[in-house]
Amino acid sequence: MTLSSNSSASPRSLLIVTGEPSGDQHGARLLLALKEIEPNVQAFAVGGENLRKAGAGILVDIAELSVMGLVEVAQKIPVLLRAKNRILEAVRLHHIKTAVLIDFSGFNLRLAKSLKAMGVRIFYYVSPQVWASRKGRVKKIRELVDHMFVIFPFERDFYEAEGVPVTFVGHPLLDEARPQEDPETLKRRFFPGIAPSITKDGDLPFPRVIGLLPGSRASEIRYLYPRMLAAFDLLRTKYPGLRAVVPQTPHLNDSLFSPMESIYPWALDPDVFRRVPGRFREVTKACDLAIVTSGTATLETALLDVPMVVVYVMNAFSYQIARRLVTVPAIGMVNLVAGLSSDGRTAMPELIQEKASPERIFSEVCQIFSDPGRIKRMKESLARVQGSLGEPGASGKAAAEMARLLGWKKEDSLS
Repeated sequence: MTLSSNSSASPRSLLIVTGEPSGDQHGARLLLALKEIEPNVQAFAVGGENLRKAGAGILVDIAELSVMGLVEVAQKIPVLLRAKNRILEAVRLHHIKTAVLIDFSGFNLRLAKSLKAMGVRIFYYVSPQVWASRKGRVKKIRELVDHMFVIFPFERDFYEAEGVPVTFVGHPLLDEARPQEDPETLKRRFFPGIAPSITKDGDLPFPRVIGLLPGSRASEIRYLYPRMLAAFDLLRTKYPGLRAVVPQTPHLNDSLFSPMESIYPWALDPDVFRRVPGRFREVTKACDLAIVTSGTATLETALLDVPMVVVYVMNAFSYQIARRLVTVPAIGMVNLVAGLSSDGRTAMPELIQEKASPERIFSEVCQIFSDPGRIKRMKESLARVQGSLGEPGASGKAAAEMARLLGWKKEDSLS
């Protein structure tokens, strides 16, 4: 799609803004669902390859915006301002009157203020986590957002109580295709020489493949991937036959990963270590356990029925600020959905900041591997999470409600 001026732009022109790969996936599915209702919709987006393939004209690629932590955001302010200016220019140029903002709240809530001043109708899909920190932001949302589309039932209750128009659509991850192959088949796909699983008396198989899931942002990987690799190096001393597999987000280059891996001789052995681009679900489902960066990946891992250790590290200054703002008892979304146990424990262990050392990760993984009862309880928690995310079809439900609110009908389509 070209981005040339079009003074007679279709009233079906739409802006979609996200800042992360997961939001790019959600936005693409939403756009395709909207096109089922209104084939003439013309979309412009801040997004990535998924939105591009869905037919959106990309104004800013998410690779330019990927950032975590307050200090890191401050360092990227010039980039974020240029992105905002380009978006607002496109809104004026193409007479866009509707925007769908997807997560990415630090940027999107600021953008929403400018869009509102331009008379743009604002839908928000995948809510900012205002229920977790800085609840005062809900006042801003009430002023700026015309309709909120949420993916967790408790979010609907929260916004209804705050007087924000809201629709619960279920989680869009339920619409993503999951591998049909069993974990054993997937293990052999990535490690053809791996020995068959041997169990007796209903025991769980000896751990053979662990997943290292360092995130989708370059900044996350720089903080967390070295710790995961070092933890796996320690695990190999206790479990010599253990393999590791890493799902690599496609927009991240090998050059980000390779220097961190180069210090470990086993990283050159494909029968021990594999980094696989673009096949997150297959890679993760092949694992007996995963070390996962906190974020959407924890829910994706839960839907694949893989127990996990949740880890997160950020700039020390950013962390000190964040810990004063966050009011929820866990940071991993999988744990927030699962809830705490009667003794106050999270369903999946969390290692945050200085606790996310290679030695602590190693110790936590060893404790899990040595306790089949604990693995069973973790699997039961994963089943509860899976059951609480609603029914499939989030994208279609959101698209149908957006079209209704906008008055779009197929019989009104422009020729």
